[in-house]
Amino acid sequence: MVPADLPKREAFSLQFLARMEVDNAWTWDIFRTDETHFHLQGSVNTHNCRIWARVNPFQMQPLPLHSQKVTVWCGFTAAIIVGLFFFEEIGLSVSVTCTVNGTRYESLLRNQLIPALQQHRCVDSTIFMQDGAPLHITTPLKQLLNLHFGNDRIIRHHFQIAWPPRSPDLNPYDFWLWGYLNDVVYEGPIANLAELETSLLSTFTISPLKHSDQLWNMFF
Repeated sequence: MVPADLPKREAFSLQFLARMEVDNAWTWDIFRTDETHFHLQGSVNTHNCRIWARVNPFQMQPLPLHSQKVTVWCGFTAAIIVGLFFFEEIGLSVSVTCTVNGTRYESLLRNQLIPALQQHRCVDSTIFMQDGAPLHITTPLKQLLNLHFGNDRIIRHHFQIAWPPRSPDLNPYDFWLWGYLNDVVYEGPIANLAELETSLLSTFTISPLKHSDQLWNMFF
């Protein structure tokens, strides 16, 4: 965090509290989203993840430069879960993890997220929230989000309710979910990427996230 972040965090908090004064249950309709990498050698991307401790452990963990990985995305409110989805393309004989860019991310929201919300009949009440990663601010994506959610039901950078920068504590993925899946999935050895995907899906299906209303109470 840098000093210039503090006014933005304060403004976000005041907007949040003001909305709760009008409707105390509005947070239950916030659809939080995120994506991350799970590596075959046993680590999850920790760029945004935070481990809270009273003492700095000063630990270092060497990692291979180009390790095999899967890239996953999911989203949830207090009532519904959408995902896990994997960013991958069909190779010669198997699915291959691909780089997440604006086009692929917009395609996932258009072809997976929006139909899922429409199926649950909640797209008109959902408040869409995502962080400020560059791939989240492409023009086609902004147009898609505005079409289905409108400017007042989007929480992210460059919109009416702006996600404050460098705020992983506001994201239950960085604050809890990715670390939880990491602890469970890597309890035993993982032979290949297909086994890693299967383990992530099965762990996610039976995780406490099934009771997302309880998870919500951790944050509100």
